[in-house]
Amino acid sequence: MIKRLWHSPTLMTWMSYSTKALTLFGVLPMVLKNFLPQDIVLWYMFSTVISIQNLADFGFRQTFSRIISFAFGGAKDIGIFNQNQPNTPPVDAEPNLNLLTNIVSTMRTIYIWLTLLVLAVGGIFGTWAMVIPVGNASNEREGWISWGIVLLVSCISFYGKIYLNFLEGLYKIALVRRVESLTSIGSILSSITVLYFSPTLLHLVIVNQFWVIVVTLRDWYLCTHVDKRFYLKVSEKRKFDKVIFLKIWKPAWRTGVSSLMSVGLTNITGLIYAQIGTSAVVASYLLAIRIINQIKEVSMAPFYSKLPLLARLRVKNDVKSLITVSKRGMLLSNLAYTIGFIIVGLFSDYILRTIHSEVRFVNQPLWILLGFAFFVHRYGAMHMQIYLSTNHIISHIADGISGVLYVLSTIILSKYIGVYAIPVGMLVGYLCFYAWYAAKHSIKSLGVNLLSFEVGASLTPFIMMVIYIFYQIKSF
Repeated sequence: MIKRLWHSPTLMTWMSYSTKALTLFGVLPMVLKNFLPQDIVLWYMFSTVISIQNLADFGFRQTFSRIISFAFGGAKDIGIFNQNQPNTPPVDAEPNLNLLTNIVSTMRTIYIWLTLLVLAVGGIFGTWAMVIPVGNASNEREGWISWGIVLLVSCISFYGKIYLNFLEGLYKIALVRRVESLTSIGSILSSITVLYFSPTLLHLVIVNQFWVIVVTLRDWYLCTHVDKRFYLKVSEKRKFDKVIFLKIWKPAWRTGVSSLMSVGLTNITGLIYAQIGTSAVVASYLLAIRIINQIKEVSMAPFYSKLPLLARLRVKNDVKSLITVSKRGMLLSNLAYTIGFIIVGLFSDYILRTIHSEVRFVNQPLWILLGFAFFVHRYGAMHMQIYLSTNHIISHIADGISGVLYVLSTIILSKYIGVYAIPVGMLVGYLCFYAWYAAKHSIKSLGVNLLSFEVGASLTPFIMMVIYIFYQIKSF
């Protein structure tokens, strides 16, 4: 039983994300207590720019992880997999070593060029975004040194994603997350030590980026040692495979556009707000975004840990298992998100007052709008991932149209409701197009009834969310 739990991708992912969430209880309170609002803004800006840099991946990370799963499952080629897919490989099919070798060789070449792009974009636009926040910081010189360290290390970490792509493609989720838990604990303990003995932004950045390097080395070691060094068998240096590239480019750029128009727009909004808002107000907003993103990451474990499995079940046309795994993952993920959202909403003000933080939490109306917007997006995103297991990418359409709706509505409404326009704009985009469009294609690919699926996947968390909203409305 213990061994089974130890090798459970969901439980190990949850353990990993939970250790990362300890940042909210250990590191974050000390940052809020020891740093001035302008330094807190800069701290969050580093995280935001790093997230935006990941957009330079342009969808290749998810695409490579998925097609590696296909090849490892015995797929003869990279294509679209559905219930009518001919030449479905048998359940016990051997990995396609030749296809895997071509994929790995192409992946390494692509990531070299992407890393150079990250360096260029971060060096130019990232530095531009830092001018005002660094200028407002308590120590401008240390602020710029910190940004230089973050930029350099993020480039190293970006290239290191090739090892994580391969591990996830082989469904080594449990192994990766177990070790990830240890490195997360090391990072948290180091950060707490620095904040206790030498609480400066530069020292905190140095410690955090040191552990980013450790994580990259960890992924490299695991990748080159699992399954009797299977990675080395398929890491033969071959020429850049143009055929492979053309086959993955279409799903990759579509996924990249999707990321830009969803996560990218949310982070870019934060950057823009940091240029025009006061330090105290911006710090409050970025704190809420940081917390809700942390809740989102922790709650992702039950569903997103299964993505390589979904790809494998799809390529083997095991739709019955695909439905069962998807429904259970969505339910647990939605429950985890909703519970976290409610707990933070009820106790955040009390905690901030207790630690004597100079930063206050956003008011309940804004928190509710943000929380519900993220809930709707996650609902659509999980359905989208189910459909993406077919390798037919439509996320660029969903995120593209909803992103345009988000931007237009935010610009129009900002004149009347200020910062509330951001979550309201999200809801306009997600409700008017993204959520139902993703669900429609997902349900069709599974061949099930929407209502029967959602009763077991989303209904209970949705009711909990509505009850909390009505409870808070009464106290307005």
